[in-house]
Amino acid sequence: MNYKNLLIISLLIFSVGISCCSSVSAGTFEQNGVRFDYPDDWHQVKSIAEGSVAAISYSNDSSISILIQQVPSEYGSTLEEAYAENNKRLALMPGYTNIQENKTTIKNKNLTLHRYIVSDVNGLQKEHIATWTKMSDGKTYVILYSAPVENYEQYKGAYDEVVETFALESDPKESIVDQIFNLFN
Repeated sequence: MNYKNLLIISLLIFSVGISCCSSVSAGTFEQNGVRFDYPDDWHQVKSIAEGSVAAISYSNDSSISILIQQVPSEYGSTLEEAYAENNKRLALMPGYTNIQENKTTIKNKNLTLHRYIVSDVNGLQKEHIATWTKMSDGKTYVILYSAPVENYEQYKGAYDEVVETFALESDPKESIVDQIFNLFN
């Protein structure tokens, strides 16, 4: 076997290995100042929620969705104030159950994760996880994943992908994952 064949076989193995390990995103949302990737079985939808900048839902079940909101200024000027105000409002919702709250700071960015259950207007119990962050534009954003309790784990991977790739259009290197990797560089 000559070196040319060996090189071709090596490149073929390498490219197959890369394609098996990379995740495939079918869509990229780039509007309203934000950017993120999402899986091919999800699609963009319109949202009437206050502060909405982006919304996607699972193609086969619109009760499974991810919403990105810019937090209204009346909630407070800091991430902590806005988060506390939101929690006061959540506590008034039917069936509200707080599951977990985590706070961390990465590269001077405060991140807050909140997992909880509430009942929607039809009485359906939905599990939510919200990631709160203040971005370089000075605005606080919330990435909210929502699904019926029985579907929460099954479709959470889409939320993970959105969070991993979420960035401002003006600064595409500022995804949350980039912030984590920058800690180790």
